Amino acid sequence: MNIGNNQRNGRLIKRKVAGLIFPACRRFAAMITSTLSQLHWYKTISPNFAKAIDYALQTDFSVMEPGRYPIDGPDGDLSFAIVNEYTTRPVSECDPESHRDYADIQIMIAGTERFGYTPLIDQEPTTSYDPEKDVALYTLQEEGLNYITLYPGQFIIFFPSDIHQPEVFQGQPAPVKKVVLKIAV
Repeated sequence: MNIGNNQRNGRLIKRKVAGLIFPACRRFAAMITSTLSQLHWYKTISPNFAKAIDYALQTDFSVMEPGRYPIDGPDGDLSFAIVNEYTTRPVSECDPESHRDYADIQIMIAGTERFGYTPLIDQEPTTSYDPEKDVALYTLQEEGLNYITLYPGQFIIFFPSDIHQPEVFQGQPAPVKKVVLKIAV
């Protein structure tokens, strides 16, 4: 999706992405991060977001086994949760990615993880989009990404207009537990 700098009669044109209206600009940035106590504010994005966020706020993920858990829709196709446990890795081993059909709400349950982020503007994927997995992979220089570290009780939202690089270690590899809410947009 190209969110370019579009003007008509000298005025900035607004673009609709993931159900939201944003002014079009070259450095489009839709990624959101905060603490779980603030997650409820984002239920207004869409009904799918509302159901997934309600589920997240009512669920104790710390006691759940890794796996996929349907939230809404036939077979959980409107929203589902993926509980993950893994060891974070060096940035060079973590592929930046983007999605088309789903937004991610990634919630840290245990451990610390760094995320790379940049707006999806005109970067070409190095691995073509896979519709079965809803993912395209990129090879980007570390300097081309902004990094943020998440701790337990924090979340980050990535939209289809974002490239993100999960699973990066902070300092050294360490075990984490994280839930990813996949929400159809």
